[in-house]
Amino acid sequence: MKKQIIFDFYNTLYNPKTEKIFWGGFALLKNLSKQYSLVLITTGSKDRANQLQNFSGIKYFTKVILCKKKTFSMYRKLIKRPYLTIIIGDRPEEEIAFGKILNTRTLLVKSSVENPVISIKRFLKESP
Repeated sequence: MKKQIIFDFYNTLYNPKTEKIFWGGFALLKNLSKQYSLVLITTGSKDRANQLQNFSGIKYFTKVILCKKKTFSMYRKLIKRPYLTIIIGDRPEEEIAFGKILNTRTLLVKSSVENPVISIKRFLKESP
């Protein structure tokens, strides 16, 4: 079974200040899609749906979920083998907390401190 990475979108891959994907994001997704099954989960409504439609990196994801609220059960259904799953996001009380409860590896990114793409590359390089 292929390893899996579950990404948040807003402030993890997408920079709301520039209204673009963080620098290096497309190349990262392209490379990761070769060895991981990529899943994107994001909250929002019509505006977020429009952002996703204009996001050319969407083609690298095997599954995209746009919801009103992220829930534990949503993550539990996606994760078949926790030891093969990484959850990456910017919200410790949502995706990171769910990942910890489900015994996955997690990465909390802070776009106010560093480009999340750099954080993700470093994390994956250091991880087994």
